[in-house]
Amino acid sequence: MEIHNDMGYRVYVELKKENIEFGMYPLCITTIETELVSGGSLIQGDIVQIDESVQRYDSDTDNTLALDFVNSRQAIGVFELDKDLIISKTNQREVMTGQVYKDKATLKKVVEHYDISQRFQFRVDRSNYVSYALLCMSKDCEWRFKASSINKSELFKVREFIDKHTCPLKDKVYEQRQASSSLIGGIIRPKLTNHKKKYTTKDIIDDVKSDLGVDVSYMLTWWTKEKGFDHCRPIVVVDGSHLKSYYARTFVSTSTLDGAGHILPLAYGVIDSENDAAWTWFFEQFKIAYSDRENMCIVSDRNESIIKSISRVYPDVPHFTCIWNIWNNVYKKFKKSHAKLSEIYFSMAKAYTQPEFDSLVEKVEKVDIRVKEYLELVGYEKWARLYAPVNRGWTMTSNIAELINAALVSARELPIYDFLEEVRKKFGRWNCSNRKEAT
Repeated sequence: MEIHNDMGYRVYVELKKENIEFGMYPLCITTIETELVSGGSLIQGDIVQIDESVQRYDSDTDNTLALDFVNSRQAIGVFELDKDLIISKTNQREVMTGQVYKDKATLKKVVEHYDISQRFQFRVDRSNYVSYALLCMSKDCEWRFKASSINKSELFKVREFIDKHTCPLKDKVYEQRQASSSLIGGIIRPKLTNHKKKYTTKDIIDDVKSDLGVDVSYMLTWWTKEKGFDHCRPIVVVDGSHLKSYYARTFVSTSTLDGAGHILPLAYGVIDSENDAAWTWFFEQFKIAYSDRENMCIVSDRNESIIKSISRVYPDVPHFTCIWNIWNNVYKKFKKSHAKLSEIYFSMAKAYTQPEFDSLVEKVEKVDIRVKEYLELVGYEKWARLYAPVNRGWTMTSNIAELINAALVSARELPIYDFLEEVRKKFGRWNCSNRKEAT
């Protein structure tokens, strides 16, 4: 079997997974030239003899050669695909028979975008790990789409696509049913990763119009963005503060930054005290509401109950300690050279390379070896960007939670009901202000 590129190797590996006897067959994969056939060009079903293998030309594949290798009355379908022909991005505009997609998820997104741009609705006729079939919403329409995996691999190929509607005009009226917040979210997600750049609701509306050719309502667009955590950096900042009224309890909150760099409160509540049971309950409620995300992390102070609860509820999510919290502990424990140590420590926390970090460690050791030992005991992975198992960006502190607490300092003296009402109103005003700025 000749393998000309990475994709050829990928297909070979997938075939080997599915058929352990695959290596027994004589393989010859190549591109058929028309002059191989005497008397003219190839047509559907022509068979060409090359060495020991039998090759069957399939005109539907377009630059994709389907070969049937026959041995002991068994056949294996083999595809050599130029990697440039594998569709891996969801911004593919044209859909046609013979296209090959890197996986089913990519195919589904492309078809959703296509149907929105063509202003009609489809319904799923069949969908499983090896096939994906769609029909028009109108039962009398001939429009249909069928795709299936190549040899049960992740690759999906469009087998049939009748892109002609025979349904009444009224059935084709576009109601934006497929233009859901999740679909819009997929379009805007890459643009929300830069927390320094503002991406307003108006920007989203303009981009959806440009990409899909449709108009979406302001509320749908705003909900897509404010729904927020799915499309923000997956960094959750946690903190608690004591209430000062007769109801002596603790206000706890989780927050992150939205695409425009504003504080986005995710969840809040009041617990009896910062103990293991209370924090575990709070994180359990948070997980019910938001589940978890890939590369998610949680930032807080070194409260033992928070750390224990995170390990119970989110055992696979890394916990980071606010670098200011660690510095305050250093400041209190060790009484000399604070100014020099401060500069070195914060440089260590933000270092990107190992040589830079090691050099700063040596400087700390020269100033006060006890500080070096303390920072090692805390664990570099808890506070140093270089050792973080996920990308925590610039969120090195729990400052955004501290800002929430500072904004509620007066309200914390109110009775519990009045306090919670004030929190609701304040967060509502923040969101309203951010919406106005976005427009």
